[in-house]
Amino acid sequence: MADNKEKYITSDELKKHNKSDDLWISIQGKVYNVTDWAKVHPGGDIPLLNLAGQDVTDAFIAFHPGSAWKHLDRFFTGYYLEDFQVSEVSRDYRRLATEFAKSGMFEKKGHGVIYSLCFVFCAAFCLFLWRFVL
Repeated sequence: MADNKEKYITSDELKKHNKSDDLWISIQGKVYNVTDWAKVHPGGDIPLLNLAGQDVTDAFIAFHPGSAWKHLDRFFTGYYLEDFQVSEVSRDYRRLATEFAKSGMFEKKGHGVIYSLCFVFCAAFCLFLWRFVL
């Protein structure tokens, strides 16, 4: 019969896994071993190394699309953070991020790039006129 009891580690135990050859993080209380992933992480290994050995939930939410959550399971160690707690600041941040996402504020619209390019072109054209024509 399989033992379905969850295994726990403390934040102090998690902190010991903070090196490039032993890199663990926690996201929402679940502990992940991202040692090998750090080498191919699209954002590079520096963010993971800087946050190694601690809860990175807010950073994960801030810098990853919703589709990134499905990739976490392959790194799950089987451990949960025993003393995991969400601070009031983090709770407020997550609430705000959720509201922004629901209202579509994180969706790519592409208009900003077009407006920026038009502005740069117009500014360059005005400078050209001022310098060479007037």
